[in-house]
Amino acid sequence: MKIDKASMEEAVNDVGIGLVLSFPISYGLLRLCSYLEVSLVATSVIQVSVFTLVAVVRKYMVRVYYKERG
Repeated sequence: MKIDKASMEEAVNDVGIGLVLSFPISYGLLRLCSYLEVSLVATSVIQVSVFTLVAVVRKYMVRVYYKERG
């Protein structure tokens, strides 16, 4: 199997950006839900929703960046 170096670079950078973003987002959401005394199920739903939204926006921005780069 031949590895596409440009695709690998994009994937690694996208995952790295996600890793850097995930900790502060997770911490902030958990603190907020704890402060608001939200149930565990609701906290999980909120986290999944926020992480999904952030992931879609992040992936779109990374894809556009690499597409413009050529």
